[in-house]
Amino acid sequence: MAKIYLITGFNNWGKTHLIQGIFNKKKFFGGCPSVFSGKNFCVVPQSNDDLGQAGYITAYQNRINALGGNGHHVTHVVSAFCPTREPKNDSLAIIQQLFNNDQVFLIPIEYKWCGHAKLQLKEIANYFAPVTNLQIHPISQPNPSLVLQDLRKLLPPLL
Repeated sequence: MAKIYLITGFNNWGKTHLIQGIFNKKKFFGGCPSVFSGKNFCVVPQSNDDLGQAGYITAYQNRINALGGNGHHVTHVVSAFCPTREPKNDSLAIIQQLFNNDQVFLIPIEYKWCGHAKLQLKEIANYFAPVTNLQIHPISQPNPSLVLQDLRKLLPPLL
């Protein structure tokens, strides 16, 4: 069982930028783990809103397989994620298919970096309520320059 951390928001929400900030790097290679707080992570920097449902599932599996092929047992995964409900890009179906046996931490970034949009946290909680192995830990920081700091504080206790 792995621990999955889904940095959640819609298109151009700043999810990948936050992931880059967590690890202090811009590129993530499939066969190399990234380290945060002493733990090796598999990083999936593109979300299902970038790749679509099928593309996201393939990208996730490819990264897990690449790490496994290099002798790394994957116990922690961080990924950009979009809470879409589209028939061909259903975030609930992705979680149920990929992470059914894992511990999932959905981390919605409530405010878009520019301040022009806000996630509906209650709607997200209701949508993912059927997933019993999922916990929601929102970042409700309206100041975009403090979101990464809040995320860095949130993650270590969940590891």
